[in-house]
Amino acid sequence: MSHFDTADSLQGKRILVVGDDYSVASDICRHLRELGATVLGPAPTPFYAQSLLGRRGVDVAILDVLLYGTTVYSLADELARRTTPIIFATDQDQKDAPSRFQSSPWLRKPLDLGHLIALVHDAAHDRPAQPLSCPSVVPPAEVGPQGVQERLAKVITGLMRSGR
Repeated sequence: MSHFDTADSLQGKRILVVGDDYSVASDICRHLRELGATVLGPAPTPFYAQSLLGRRGVDVAILDVLLYGTTVYSLADELARRTTPIIFATDQDQKDAPSRFQSSPWLRKPLDLGHLIALVHDAAHDRPAQPLSCPSVVPPAEVGPQGVQERLAKVITGLMRSGR
């Protein structure tokens, strides 16, 4: 068990773990679960991680940089867009990372699990996970029934003309 007491637990926090070394990633997941976190992962590829993530928010993401020869930076960009704190846990050099990730916490393997958990704890208690909001829709009061019918008719007419 970690050195954090129950008052400092990760209860209710959602953590994404992405890494292709199953033993390391599953060990991280196990420790996070012991602290009460809801863990998504371990995800061995960016695609799988994106599938786990979907539209749900997470409080923190722990990412290995190189996954089966593919970098995780596209996933990291998506997480950054969602304002999700990212912790890189990798054997890659931080100096080789894109400049946009230079200020993120960067732990080298072999990992100091206590240090990683402390970083996760700090990041997770900094802000709650937020699901992505749906795209804004024009309120019905601003678009009368005539406007909706008109747009629908144009779409249907266009589809009929194109033969779809």
